[in-house]
Amino acid sequence: MKNILIIAGPSAVGKTTVAHRMLELDARYEFVRSVTTRPCRGDQFNSEYIYISEEEFRQLIKNEGVLEHTEYAGNLYGTPRSEIDRITSEGRIPLLVLDINGVKSLSANKGDISPCGVYIYDDIDVMEERLYERYKDDINSPDTKRKYDSRCRQNAIDYREMPEHESVFYTFIRNCSSVSCCAEKIGEIFAEFCNGTPRDSEANSAIAEHLAASVAGKM
Repeated sequence: MKNILIIAGPSAVGKTTVAHRMLELDARYEFVRSVTTRPCRGDQFNSEYIYISEEEFRQLIKNEGVLEHTEYAGNLYGTPRSEIDRITSEGRIPLLVLDINGVKSLSANKGDISPCGVYIYDDIDVMEERLYERYKDDINSPDTKRKYDSRCRQNAIDYREMPEHESVFYTFIRNCSSVSCCAEKIGEIFAEFCNGTPRDSEANSAIAEHLAASVAGKM
């Protein structure tokens, strides 16, 4: 089996920042490039995306060449199996950042892949504040306000529905006091996963219920 690490979490919890810190702390990890039909915007082929045509993407789906995929703003995005195979063949650890639907889709189509999904969470109000800080300079723009409202709403939906999704995650961790602390903690969790430590279903379920309860008045 090919062990891979997946980091998930609500918008503005800092999951991508934590993932990048893990790459800095441990050279064994390698970020898995997504395959996309999105036009290239200055980033190079060997950065975070592999750019292909929609026809090529549809063919990958047909041939089970993507482990999970989604459509956003008219473009297709997915996790190519070839990237997982390449990284593991080089003795490295594939690292992905996905949303809940991506984790669910990959877990349902894992085959010879053993995914360790770690969900980073924090208080819902903390994420709203971070999202506001991200968008505040242009918050009066209708498009920006829609993005802000949409992300806040999606965070609340994800928390509300977490009891339905918790089984796809190996564990949950609250966002730590520092990025390095969080990255190191996830590294320890992944080591436990690789050593065969079973997931704590009872603890995961309790956290999922807590997250759902925390947004009861926000929907």
